[in-house]
Amino acid sequence: MSEVLDVAKKDGRWTECPSCSEIIITQKLQENLWVCSHCEYHFRLGAKQRIALVCDQDSFNEISLSETGADDRGQIPDEAIYGGMADINACRCIIGVMDFSHKGGTMGVQVGQYIIHLMKMARQESLPLVLFCASGGVRIQEGIWGLFQMLRTTHARNETRDVPMITVFTDPTTGGVSASFSALADVLLAEPGSRIGFAGPRVIESTLQCTLPSDFQNAEKLLSNGFLDRIVHRHDLRDTLSLILRWF
Repeated sequence: MSEVLDVAKKDGRWTECPSCSEIIITQKLQENLWVCSHCEYHFRLGAKQRIALVCDQDSFNEISLSETGADDRGQIPDEAIYGGMADINACRCIIGVMDFSHKGGTMGVQVGQYIIHLMKMARQESLPLVLFCASGGVRIQEGIWGLFQMLRTTHARNETRDVPMITVFTDPTTGGVSASFSALADVLLAEPGSRIGFAGPRVIESTLQCTLPSDFQNAEKLLSNGFLDRIVHRHDLRDTLSLILRWF
């Protein structure tokens, strides 16, 4: 039986939950919006999966990286962010989604420039901005230029404070992304169980020579400490976002 399951997992028919180790039929998991029906673990989603889940059908119009002046390509299939103009339950907005599957969702020059462009476009179009964040932080391969993106995106957010902004933290959001533009939104939401922080627990423990609590940096703990406004289950995310967008 175990051999049959191994084959089924390899060809994608079955998926093992990384939280409870339950073996789930992939089709059923997809129908449940990639949430484990046994332990409520929220699987990580790619940017295009997230867009399809949240936005109204056929309402999404991509904003290409070439429009930002950072690149001359017509699209951005190989970067850690994807976005455009869309409707969420008929509420128009600008939306950007970071993709952890691409280099850990790290923020380099192009990602930083794209985020800045989304902020400016939201202001130009008088639309609220929704950002889904999933990142390991600044892209270390780009050195100081990667670090500059923390300053640039923070400055851009300060310059567009009149633009309503919603951040949705997904698992994980860490490093320079959590320490810059993502925390400067008007409303801070998170999916259940998301890890949100700056340095990782192992780094902190080795530096401070201490043992951290098991719930350190998870969304539930941050909500209780006042960092987040609300934790939203993936099934409720679309309706929650549209409700908030109506306020704006």
